[in-house]
Amino acid sequence: MSKLNPEKLSVEYRKGVTSTEPIIPRRYTLTHNDMTAELFLTIGLRYANDKITAMRDEVLGEWVKPKDKYIFYVYLYVDGQFGSEVAAIRDYIFRRELPLALESIRYGDRDFFNAHPELKDAQIIVYFSSTDSRYNKIENWGTFQDYDITASQERSESNSFRESLYLLDMKIGDVTGDGISDKVFLYGNKQKGSSELFADNITIIIEDGLTKQIETIVPTVNSGYNASLFLGDFTKDKVDDIKLSIDSGGSGGYGYFYIYSFRNNNLKEIFNSERYNNIYNYKVAYSNDYRVHVGNVMLDKLYILDVSYKGYDYVSQYYYENGKLKKPVQGEVLALSTLVPIINNERINSFDLLAFQRIIGTTNSDTLGYIENLLTWTGERFVSSRMFTSIPGTNLISLY
Repeated sequence: MSKLNPEKLSVEYRKGVTSTEPIIPRRYTLTHNDMTAELFLTIGLRYANDKITAMRDEVLGEWVKPKDKYIFYVYLYVDGQFGSEVAAIRDYIFRRELPLALESIRYGDRDFFNAHPELKDAQIIVYFSSTDSRYNKIENWGTFQDYDITASQERSESNSFRESLYLLDMKIGDVTGDGISDKVFLYGNKQKGSSELFADNITIIIEDGLTKQIETIVPTVNSGYNASLFLGDFTKDKVDDIKLSIDSGGSGGYGYFYIYSFRNNNLKEIFNSERYNNIYNYKVAYSNDYRVHVGNVMLDKLYILDVSYKGYDYVSQYYYENGKLKKPVQGEVLALSTLVPIINNERINSFDLLAFQRIIGTTNSDTLGYIENLLTWTGERFVSSRMFTSIPGTNLISLY
């Protein structure tokens, strides 16, 4: 990316627009001269169509306010009339030069940003328009704070936000309930040198298929491994809900899970794994005769596991040869590790949830079994409709 040279930037304000007003409508047309590297920023109530050439390498931008906050939209014409065979080249060029274009808008209209400081933190949503689905994308490119060339030099010479932003997943489904498919994108930052499966600043972006308005969701825990999306009807209202899954990456095998309803463009979090872990508490205690009791007080449930199959070396740590416990021993049920959407009733085209938690002994590596909890939506929340324990299989051998 080339750093903006303010001497190469020319700014023109057209009729109806001043250096500070209005916010809406306020549209930007940025063009350039390849020979001289000059940039021309035109700001008006409408786009400067007279500045757009047959090359279609302009950058268009405008301010919108879909709800209670401003967003800056950018539109890029990747191919279309040029044919999809040139899409890869044009996509590369736009991505390489877009940070320079955003710097030009931020610097060229600096009086406007100074008059409206809240807009410096507005999200920048970029539409890459292409007939090729590989390049037809909507992406979050940060805020104008990331493109302020007058800011402290502590900021990287290149746009570190953009360089590390990745599209982690994308799904299409009707999440608003208007019968028109919407797009749900999952983005995250990947730091240089980190595992390619790890991302932080994980963010969901919903594009309404009808209005093209954008909604952003930042989960409470927004970093981890293998972040992914699933769309399905969990609330039995025939509208897709949004399930986000993130692996902790730790030895315990925990996961972070969130489910959101966006019916009628009303965002509501309907499942949160942290709340789930706080609600479903268990007590794990070893008892005589090679038994382990797993109890859930809230559900008034008790499960009894037989650990004699683990063999002499294991049970002799805790039991005398007559099966009596040497001293009190406690185990643990770990946090939610897996949350699987399942269709429990084929006559109802909606999903329940099967939640898995690992039962361990005195160490994390000592797996005694699993809690399997079937969760069903009641109209207000997910409740446990059936709960089981399962144990790992073993060879057909006796204790001694």
